Amino acid sequence: MKDIMGACPVCQKELFVTEYHCPECDITFKGHFKRCDLCNLPEDLIYFVKVFLKAEGNLKEVEKNIGISYPTIKSRLARINQILSLGKFKDLLKADDRLALLMDFKEGKISMEDLMDLI
Repeated sequence: MKDIMGACPVCQKELFVTEYHCPECDITFKGHFKRCDLCNLPEDLIYFVKVFLKAEGNLKEVEKNIGISYPTIKSRLARINQILSLGKFKDLLKADDRLALLMDFKEGKISMEDLMDLI
């Protein structure tokens, strides 16, 4: 079975799935189905997301598993955010989240540099 293409090989625009079929009960669903946002990532970034999730967000583990540096990890995460149109993490933070980050800094769990990046 082939993977679903995300972009048109001719014009590079997003493709939509128009038919799903269940071979077990031989039923077909037709329509215009949009792929999930993560499915639209390039293959290398899908692999990165899988490694990142397997490492439960531990950047040192990600570094070890795929042999890339911390700045490269940050760059890939920024690319993913851009592709998914998530914006900056700090734009998504609620007041309680900001307070938790400040407490993490106070307790020495994160550096000033990380705190400034996140807030």
